[in-house]
Amino acid sequence: MRVIPKMWTRERFGYEGRAFSMPVRAVLPKPYQKPHPPMWVAVTSPGTELDAAERGLGALGLQFSSFSEQERKVAEYRRHIRGCEPAGEFVNEQVATVNFLFCHEDLAQGVETGKRLAGSFNYMAAQLLPAREAFPARSYPSLGLLPQLRQEAAGPGDASGAPEGLCIGDPHRVIEVVKKWESVGVDRINFLLNCLETVPQEEVLASLRLFAREVMPHFRQPESRAAGSALGVH
Repeated sequence: MRVIPKMWTRERFGYEGRAFSMPVRAVLPKPYQKPHPPMWVAVTSPGTELDAAERGLGALGLQFSSFSEQERKVAEYRRHIRGCEPAGEFVNEQVATVNFLFCHEDLAQGVETGKRLAGSFNYMAAQLLPAREAFPARSYPSLGLLPQLRQEAAGPGDASGAPEGLCIGDPHRVIEVVKKWESVGVDRINFLLNCLETVPQEEVLASLRLFAREVMPHFRQPESRAAGSALGVH
């Protein structure tokens, strides 16, 4: 974690360590982005976001969680990263989360298709449980994203019938949900668009076009977060 950025930024670099060693050499190619691209840690287990913060790395969240839980995690991440020892040449103080996306002109149809998409992913995630039973490593003390996903899918949701926090439905609902994630401190959202081809490709493309036309313009400029950039959706 701390050695690779030095390979990126120094003309010649060598290392003698406990786990590996290498003689002084020129490591090529160097990143085009200077000093180097932002560094992230994929967060699937509770507490990993704090490991990322201590190293000055972005938290690439891969867990489904409620607004209140995410807000608490972001606050702790921000608190820890203030005293970090950066692994790279700069601190990447950004939090990303993962979500589903299905946007449709009709709210009910958008919610119904989005819930089917989430259900398919839930089914696939359940296939990971036997692996955990066969190899119960200490690094995986929890079941990861599956319980959160099931909890959200089984929750009361809102008046539309969609689980809390899922970006499914019509453009108006998706905008409100994304704004809510922004309000709890999330900087970026990575969207899952399909699973097991649950959604026909034509509908996936139509959803993306509608999202780009009706939703994305609301997040091009920072409105309420004067110190940062607008929330990114990817």
